[in-house]
Amino acid sequence: MRFAFLSIVFAPMMAWAALVDPRLQTFAHGVSGTSQVLVLMETHFTHPFPQASNAKIVSAFLSSEAQIAFAKIQQNLVGAVQSRDIRLMNLYFVNLSFMADVTPAGLKVLAQTPGVEKIYLNAAMTAHEPLAPGPQAYHAVGDLPYDVVAISLDQMIKAYPTVNGTGVLVGHIDTGVDGRHPALAGKVALFYDSSAGKVMEPTDSDTHGTHTAGTVVGAPRGDIPMGMAPGAKLLSVGGLRNYDSMVKGMEYMLKPAGNLQPRLVTNSWNCEGAPDVEAFYRGISAWEAAGIMPVFSAGNSGPGTLSITKPHEHPMAFAVGAYGPGGKIANFSSRGPAMYHSQQTYKPDVAAPGVDIFSSLPGGRFGTMSGTSMAAPHVAGVAALLFQVQPNLTPAKMRELISRSADYVDHQGQTQADYKWNANYGFGRINVLKAVNMLKSFMFRQSAELGTALSPMMRLSLAKEVISDVPAASEKSSFEDFETDRSNWIEGNAL
Repeated sequence: MRFAFLSIVFAPMMAWAALVDPRLQTFAHGVSGTSQVLVLMETHFTHPFPQASNAKIVSAFLSSEAQIAFAKIQQNLVGAVQSRDIRLMNLYFVNLSFMADVTPAGLKVLAQTPGVEKIYLNAAMTAHEPLAPGPQAYHAVGDLPYDVVAISLDQMIKAYPTVNGTGVLVGHIDTGVDGRHPALAGKVALFYDSSAGKVMEPTDSDTHGTHTAGTVVGAPRGDIPMGMAPGAKLLSVGGLRNYDSMVKGMEYMLKPAGNLQPRLVTNSWNCEGAPDVEAFYRGISAWEAAGIMPVFSAGNSGPGTLSITKPHEHPMAFAVGAYGPGGKIANFSSRGPAMYHSQQTYKPDVAAPGVDIFSSLPGGRFGTMSGTSMAAPHVAGVAALLFQVQPNLTPAKMRELISRSADYVDHQGQTQADYKWNANYGFGRINVLKAVNMLKSFMFRQSAELGTALSPMMRLSLAKEVISDVPAASEKSSFEDFETDRSNWIEGNAL
């Protein structure tokens, strides 16, 4: 169902009218009670956006801009704060927003305050629930799980045994993670519970997060691989409670404790039912600007077209569809294309194994799950391996490399020669061996063109130039997505 935001107008000549979540309509008509809201501020930056894809620089810039924007708004809320109609809470720089507890009168004040763009109910978030259409099976090819063979992970391990994700930190926003699981022991660099707002011992409030974590970094079971990048570490956030916890988790990826910094974030969650997802679009844009690759599950709303779930339609969200044994696209896998700010986007980007995926479960257990939630961590693992090979890859270059190295297929899963998108598989089924080979060939060719006289130190200094032959994606590392076209909003009756 598509929702329309409501333009709250309190006087015929009122110049400012914020767009307000329709789920707050009944509350706004009341006279008592409180509701928690996420308030999105306008993005009239006072300084040019930094061009460097550096998380510290981007975080510092956005933090400064958020404080400036909030100060302008706060001065108009003094009366409502004193009367306790508004209780100001967390300020977030990742999307220029803040949380507030409001009465109906306080909501009206916020809606007419200059600098306030949108007001959301602090609604619940959900994971992409794994699907269990029937008894789930363990599918093997010889001694190996089918997904390991399908994406050529077994061949990549034989060809490049030292390429295992070592030195790469992978962001993970999910229900949490069981850090004591034998397959995950020592692999969680830090766990942040965004609902509690603190770093704590890794724990999973469900089973979903432990399963997705195992697909990214899980240790092999003897000689049988499970995790894509077992040498990598996780920065895991338990953040699937509500808008507040999710925004807090997205922000934590930009500015975690210590000197940690993820190179990518794997996301198997959605915000379906939201009237608008600009708050999360902004978070994705912030990651991209900071050089952090956003990997998302495409959704479990297939097989109809235009079924990509929110906010995975964002151009910079690398959306992953799911297929099963034999390479056939899963019936549940969301199909493209998608719509972003009234513009069509080609989602999913690629497809990966997502049916009956064997991975870790809380309590030291193992089991299979199905869903695009299980497909996205495969791509996150591929990205971790490639970041180990070449740490200077940008998110745009990484997206290009993974999709260009995929096994190209048509919408029926049949091999095709051309790099051509379709609504089921995107640009094809991922192939980790081809991806590593392609990256290493670019590096070798660049080195050969420079000649053999260069010292190792000189070669290192030129590493950032290595992947210049990979076709550049069109996305820019900027916050241009912050400027929403307000004409795209359908405004309802005044409250």
